[in-house]
Amino acid sequence: MKNKSETRSLLYDFVKYAHTQFSKNVKIIRSDNSSEFNYKDFYNNFGIIHQTSCVETPQQNSVVERKHQHILNVARSIMFHLNLPKPFCNYAISHGNYAISHAVFIINRIPSAAMSFKIPYELLYKRKLDFSILKVFGCLCFASTIANNRNKFDCRSRKCIFLGFKNGVKGYVVLDTKSREVFISRDVIFHERTFIQLEEQIGQTDSEEDMSYLSYENAGEHVQQQENINTQTKEDINESNDVRRSSRLRKAPDYLKDYHHHIHNSTISHNDTQVMYPISSVLPYNSLDKNQLCLIASISSHSEPKLYEEAVKSAEWRNAMKDEIKALNTNETWCITDLPPGKKSIGCKWLYKLKFNADGKIERHKARLVAKGYTQVEGVDYHETFSPVAKMTTIRLLIAVAATKN
Repeated sequence: MKNKSETRSLLYDFVKYAHTQFSKNVKIIRSDNSSEFNYKDFYNNFGIIHQTSCVETPQQNSVVERKHQHILNVARSIMFHLNLPKPFCNYAISHGNYAISHAVFIINRIPSAAMSFKIPYELLYKRKLDFSILKVFGCLCFASTIANNRNKFDCRSRKCIFLGFKNGVKGYVVLDTKSREVFISRDVIFHERTFIQLEEQIGQTDSEEDMSYLSYENAGEHVQQQENINTQTKEDINESNDVRRSSRLRKAPDYLKDYHHHIHNSTISHNDTQVMYPISSVLPYNSLDKNQLCLIASISSHSEPKLYEEAVKSAEWRNAMKDEIKALNTNETWCITDLPPGKKSIGCKWLYKLKFNADGKIERHKARLVAKGYTQVEGVDYHETFSPVAKMTTIRLLIAVAATKN
């Protein structure tokens, strides 16, 4: 649920569901002392006893606490196993907690020690499970396109990521890697040992996307080879040099954290600095004069926020965003209208950039509000693209026509 105010309606729906589907009546509801569970009239109407745990005593509601921990542990294991980045986790959560839902789906279909190693699903529904429908969460899959919306030369499938199942529907919930659309499809082909790093898909070509696939089989071979190489290299070093060297990671001293300095790559790892290509490895400081060094140090000492949550904490960036909104309204960039039936609005995001003077001092904070155009699908959201650039041929033609007509 999105808001605690939904508690009453969900409780009511669950009580009716249990009675209608399984001929079971809810007799006792145990909760903590949260106000959203205080529905005395509701409990009286259904003859339900409401029990509450004592303050700061979650162990009195141990069944819920342990099951909550169980679900989260399984969901985290799914994410860690796939080595998916946090942006994908957040994306899945924002579209209905697919990772959590899939964890519950799996838990209900594996033997439980609390039930004498019987399967909860089979005990509840009194029928055997079809395990062939189980697929690996987050794997690469291809969902068939709808025949009515394609011609002879259109793709017959969409590259997707598997996100689980939906109750009451005989299909698979998948995420289109190109349009970011979540939909249900019945005809899906799965590649359960291949996974896609979703955040790398934006702005990539098909060949680059293919390179971002992570195959467990290939990855395992690569890791084994790398371990053999590392082991062999260490043995060669030990044979040629008996001096024992510490394996502890080295990092720059804390007193240098406020300075732009040069440290050799063997002294500090890129993982510590979180910089893939440090400028200190290619910038020749000895060829710069004093003014150039001051300029570089001044620019490097400032950072630009990546997220709105970071920028909104600064008065300068808040003013920059106000100026951007004011400019958009002044120029009448948009007009308020209603969405066509069945259409979804295109999201937007903030981009932040610092503008510097020649002496390295900050001239102004620039914030831009841009649309997430990568979420649009050709033929659905747009049909043609235009670039607002005037070619020299067009300008010459315009001047020629003006000269001809005096």
